[in-house]
Amino acid sequence: MSIKTSVAQEFYKIREEWARADQLKTWSLAVWIANYQDLDIIDKFIETERLPIGVFDDIFFRFNTPYKGDPTSFEEALWKEYEGWFQPVPDPAQDLMLALKNDGILNPLFSPEIDASAGFDGLLKEMLRLKDHLRGFDKNNFCLYFPPAQPRQLIIGDWLAQKLKNGIPPQIRLVTIDHAAGRKIFIANTDKVVELHPQLDMLAAINNEMDKGGGSSDTVSPEARLTKQIRTVMDTIIKKDPNLTGREVGKMLSIAKETGNASTLVSTLLVASQAHYNIKDHEPSERYADEAIKKAELEMENGEAGGYHSWKACMMLKGALQAAKRKWEAAIKIYEDMATKALKYGDVFFVMEGYRISGHLYYLRGRLKPAFENTLMAMVAGSQLSKEMIRQSTFLHAAYLAVFLGEKLKPKDELKALEEQLDVWIGDDWRELIGGTELEKSTVKPRSKYMPPVSF
Repeated sequence: MSIKTSVAQEFYKIREEWARADQLKTWSLAVWIANYQDLDIIDKFIETERLPIGVFDDIFFRFNTPYKGDPTSFEEALWKEYEGWFQPVPDPAQDLMLALKNDGILNPLFSPEIDASAGFDGLLKEMLRLKDHLRGFDKNNFCLYFPPAQPRQLIIGDWLAQKLKNGIPPQIRLVTIDHAAGRKIFIANTDKVVELHPQLDMLAAINNEMDKGGGSSDTVSPEARLTKQIRTVMDTIIKKDPNLTGREVGKMLSIAKETGNASTLVSTLLVASQAHYNIKDHEPSERYADEAIKKAELEMENGEAGGYHSWKACMMLKGALQAAKRKWEAAIKIYEDMATKALKYGDVFFVMEGYRISGHLYYLRGRLKPAFENTLMAMVAGSQLSKEMIRQSTFLHAAYLAVFLGEKLKPKDELKALEEQLDVWIGDDWRELIGGTELEKSTVKPRSKYMPPVSF
């Protein structure tokens, strides 16, 4: 690890890489090829360019709508997101369009012309119309940024390829990020596509920042040494060497015991279990999870505030271990126990998760009735969340499985009652929200030993 590497230096490497691409005039799509640990700083660079402090001439816009496999629905959602830019916001200081009008940059008479049926081509024409109403920006490009897909989300590579084939108007540029370790975006039209490969060392930069300790020079105390050793353990995951991880985990646990803090030891055991789990070294992972659960339960009995939070994290991990080994009944019991305990603590999200995951495991076992019942209990618990949280969380996975199983088990009148309840809980567009290809995949039973059997 270089002792000189800093986050600021890595940021400027990204800026230099974009400057290289910015000088090229022919491309319509830029794809950042990034390691997982580099995604956040690239995203932050683009966010910076959206602000007045951005140094490049292009005007950046961000579309957060996830791609779910249906181009038509996706493009309609992009239109809706664009329309939302012009809606009043509670804090006028956060209203970008109002600020542009007040500053004399955007024609005060401009109003968006929304036509979702016009698709993406129509949206680009509308954005160029917006551009025509911006004073002093006639030579600037619009860069439309599509953030990288989250795990289990579909990648928009095919959609982007089709848009390039259809043609992107001059002064419009598309930007996205692809994962270097598992690339999904391959587009042959090299004249219209530029790939950016920043050579970053974010792990070293973050470690150096953490070693500064906010200005502290403490490198002797057990707490300071433990923080550094945890990072060392996490670094071993990349090498996927069980012996190396085991050695560093041993050192980490020894330091944790030096602290004399029971909560610290529980948290460290969880880190140890997670580290071995990530490299598929399941036996020590389960052993450390069991030890952490016992110690966390003791903390809960003693009224320690952090005991429950450590306990539920350990239970989630132990359940995943049992499911990965196809020990379905053991995994089901773990998640049902977690839901019961979470209810006592008023933790509705983990009540939902416990019943949702156990319901899904029942389904994988072919036990449809308890699968349906647990899925319904998951949604009843999850209904206590805010509607925004419901629409963005694994509640949608539970809703999809409930409808899927309901169609097999229940008469139409009972299924109609479920559908009406989903109108209340999710909104009348729930069919579109749960209709994505990724949710449909959740009912396909896994074949690979290590394929996750359910979205944990």
